[in-house]
Amino acid sequence: MNFEPNRDIELNEEKDIILSNTFLTENNHNLYVEINELNKYASLIFSSRLAMYEFARVIMHEALHGESGSVEFYPMIIEEPQLEIINGVRMTLESARVFINYPDN
Repeated sequence: MNFEPNRDIELNEEKDIILSNTFLTENNHNLYVEINELNKYASLIFSSRLAMYEFARVIMHEALHGESGSVEFYPMIIEEPQLEIINGVRMTLESARVFINYPDN
């Protein structure tokens, strides 16, 4: 699939971010976060550009309109084999959780 992003990104405060239909319906667009404790780094490994694009949109929306001071992303399955989308991000079951903290003012 060739991913053609919408370059006119609109992030309205009054509503949650709307994920693309392709991202919502195709389970293969996901994020895997790998931690290397020995070398002290984390790798964000996206299965597609669309997965990276949607993650970036969620982070931008949180930066502009978030009020809690934090956001968490984690893997989850409710019904096999469908990975759930948590806070706008679909993560593989092997993935490490991601915590983002920011000033809430």
